[in-house]
Amino acid sequence: MDFRFDHVGFLTADVDYSFGVYRALGCELTERAYRRGSHDVAYGGAGTDVLLEFQGPPLLAESEEYLQNQPWSIERVALSCDDVEAAYAGLTAAGVPSAWAPEPYVIDGVTLAVAAGVWSPEGLMIDLVEHRDVAVPRPARGPRGDLALHHVCFVTSDLARAEAFWVEHFGLVKTYDFTAPLPGGGTQGFVMLSDPFFDAVGHEFSLEIIGGAFDTIDGPVFERRGSCYDHICFTAGDVAGTWQRAVDRGVEPLSEPAYYPEYDTTIAWLYDADGTHIELMSPVPADLMVDAHRSGRSTNGWVDDWQRSPAVMPRRGDSCLTVARMKGRHK
Repeated sequence: MDFRFDHVGFLTADVDYSFGVYRALGCELTERAYRRGSHDVAYGGAGTDVLLEFQGPPLLAESEEYLQNQPWSIERVALSCDDVEAAYAGLTAAGVPSAWAPEPYVIDGVTLAVAAGVWSPEGLMIDLVEHRDVAVPRPARGPRGDLALHHVCFVTSDLARAEAFWVEHFGLVKTYDFTAPLPGGGTQGFVMLSDPFFDAVGHEFSLEIIGGAFDTIDGPVFERRGSCYDHICFTAGDVAGTWQRAVDRGVEPLSEPAYYPEYDTTIAWLYDADGTHIELMSPVPADLMVDAHRSGRSTNGWVDDWQRSPAVMPRRGDSCLTVARMKGRHK
């Protein structure tokens, strides 16, 4: 069974304010659906067919449970497949814990999709989706320097276990490896994993796993929330200009652009309306990712000072895109 990254699911108390930050960054809103008392959801993104999904109340039972322990944030990663029932049966038979059994998603009597849920070893939610009578518009990639969704990240105390889980059960391929042994045992650093359908033109998207040791961006998130989906990342040819334009439009800054020669890339950070971190970085050379995906071997390796500890701007919540949202903040 082949799995393909489909979307990253956010929970938010206000879909319009939350997506407003990503629109200001340069994302495209591809679909907006609202029905009072039934559903409130928006889809959008940039540069790849993997979407950002924003869901507002009323929420599903598992999402209400999530909010008892976590803030409004990235709740889940969804992967599509051809047969959800078979995929769910295979995963649970292999010992992957169930979040919920396959259920149809029906609107006006039409089954648009069938979805099931499973848990990662850390308790992260993973959606399995089979699309049936639905076709959500998905952004197309423009020039490589344009804004493009690149990866979603989660932080964990056990990087090696997390990597093995995704590779074994979902067929992901490692395309980046910046890891090294911890002195007391275990693994520190980060890896990037792509699905079997990786394509630098239209489906360049990865799952990043950070574990063992953390910097000033991810460390406080792990200390506060434990294992969680902690940030979303976009590439842009002009990171500094993209960051500044977003800030000028009311997106709250987290860390200013800085160049890191270890990776030959510029990285900058923003907060979204709910406080989730948004990373901006220079595009990864297409051939590097494609070659690593095809061969299953990463061409890069550990950098001793990968923990760069960039200067962090504490969240104020007073930008024009967040102040109204913060007044109704859940946690």
